[in-house]
Amino acid sequence: MLRKLISDFTGIVRVCGIGTAVRWLGCVALTMPTNLKTRNLLAADLGMGTGPFRVHHRLGDAKLVGEYAFSGLREIWVRDVYARDGFVQIPDRGTVVDLGANMGNFSAMALTASSNARLIAVEPSREHAAKWQDTMRVNGFADRATLCQAFVGNFTAKQQRDFDHDPNYRGAPVLTEQEFLSKYAIERIDFLKCDIEGSEFFMVEPGSRLLDIADRIAIELHDFGGDVQAFLDNLSMRGFTSIAVDWYGAECIARASRPPQLALAA
Repeated sequence: MLRKLISDFTGIVRVCGIGTAVRWLGCVALTMPTNLKTRNLLAADLGMGTGPFRVHHRLGDAKLVGEYAFSGLREIWVRDVYARDGFVQIPDRGTVVDLGANMGNFSAMALTASSNARLIAVEPSREHAAKWQDTMRVNGFADRATLCQAFVGNFTAKQQRDFDHDPNYRGAPVLTEQEFLSKYAIERIDFLKCDIEGSEFFMVEPGSRLLDIADRIAIELHDFGGDVQAFLDNLSMRGFTSIAVDWYGAECIARASRPPQLALAA
């Protein structure tokens, strides 16, 4: 935890400035018993409040707001889990799909990286969707960002029953992949980000096109959802020639790209 603490502190200095970093360090000290018990720094992040937090990145600047915003700030803007090694590249008038957009930390980063990209965010949670809209509003991104408040992909009857039992997800429709692509007129994806808690494995099932029409992807793979290594092998079979993987135990975040013409031909 000490190594993570030092790394995050220096990263927060870089992204948010020394004042915010010192304040966060104070929150860490105040919540240390909880941090040690849970083995994470979520309690310290919550102590930072709801912002707005001004963030600076080589891709651009943005503002992040809402409860848990600081945790997303540390993961996405400080640790660069998706943008590491300059991976986030959005072409002129590119299309970005953010599957599992949560409260909009990555959506903001992608739209900051391009002044005229369009982004379609998928987030079925009522709570997260409201926070995502707040993030888009405070950054002036509302005219380039569209929210799909639904589940996208293939879900079992049991999964759908579980969703209906949670008030935060109750009533969110389930769209097939083809329904989603047709609804938002998506023919090509310049950048696909995915964090949908184990449901990502539908993208390697027969008939799925999302990976085939994407140039760049950044995907969190959860081992409770399927065979992580088989998913990575599938990326190679689909023509992704540059694959970087950061492992976290048996799970990982994979960043992969291929020449655009291969995605267009899919």
